[in-house]
Amino acid sequence: MTVCAFFTLGISGTARADRTTIGQLVSVAGAPTNQLYGYGLVVGLPGTGDQTTQVPYTQQSILNMLRNMGISLPNVSTMQPNDVASVMVTAEVPAFAHAGQHVDVTVSAVGNATALTGGVLLPTPLRGGNGIVYAQAQGPLLVSGFAASAGGTSSTVNVPTVGSLPGGAILANTIPASYTVNGSSALLLNQPSYETAQQICDVINEAYGGGVANAVSPGEVDVNAQGRDPMRFMSNILALAITPKGQAPTIIVDAQSGTIVMNAGVTLGPAVVSHGDLTVNIQTQNAVSQPGPFSNGTTVGVQNTLVSAKQGKAQVIDLPRAATLQDVAAALNAVGATPQDLIAIIEALKQAGAINGTIKVI
Repeated sequence: MTVCAFFTLGISGTARADRTTIGQLVSVAGAPTNQLYGYGLVVGLPGTGDQTTQVPYTQQSILNMLRNMGISLPNVSTMQPNDVASVMVTAEVPAFAHAGQHVDVTVSAVGNATALTGGVLLPTPLRGGNGIVYAQAQGPLLVSGFAASAGGTSSTVNVPTVGSLPGGAILANTIPASYTVNGSSALLLNQPSYETAQQICDVINEAYGGGVANAVSPGEVDVNAQGRDPMRFMSNILALAITPKGQAPTIIVDAQSGTIVMNAGVTLGPAVVSHGDLTVNIQTQNAVSQPGPFSNGTTVGVQNTLVSAKQGKAQVIDLPRAATLQDVAAALNAVGATPQDLIAIIEALKQAGAINGTIKVI
């Protein structure tokens, strides 16, 4: 995919499809990535943990932990630690991972903790969707952000309430996975396509003979080892070189950040764009109204509000036909609009039929 980032509308790559391997286009059925989750506690925080009076489940979790250790507290109303935070722990386990292997985990605050920096995750069991515990995570957190506050002023960098634990979970059970049934396997396309599925089938049959592969749908190609060693056969299949068909023209729009991404198939027809802006400015000045001398009046606060509006002159720009992605970038750069305005312009061009491509908003 060729990318245009419309903050600067830079271009990289070419319009042709790149040569790749079948393994980059498919995943093997029966061997998916598995997701694990768990609830735990992070301790040792420098006063940035949950306020237990407002997050009762953190206090309850601490009591349950202490009770399991044989410690019983008769009065918990005075227990208000600020160095503990409730967190959700998630992990992705690759297919065919075995018991004893380490996996990375992500730790996210679920209370009102302001930062997890410097914290240590207590032993936390991680479960799969079936409720079975497959791993346990623990250890010191790695947090890229930080938060600080004093005297009513605060500063935050990145997201200090999310941290990672590289290799912090150890698999206790092996998650079942299988890539073959009676010598047959199914290759699932990452992006279903009639052309790509048939092309994969043709490449495999050309290498191993007819009948080895069968495209059963745009998203699945079945292969049969036909008495060959399944492991070696699948390895060779996934390593076969292939040049996929060019991708359909697509425009990805991230409305929140103002980012626009296009692939190489996007072209632009002749169009005229009129672009202007409207600015509304509201200013409030606080003043004090004092009563006259020896009067019985009281001093009151007064707000003076001034509202002004200014509309910029519209710019009419003639966009020429653009047959390549570089030409599209140059034409849209000429508009000189902000990222948010450019999103509206592209959507209007699509409605007018002047730009080809499917717009996807994320």
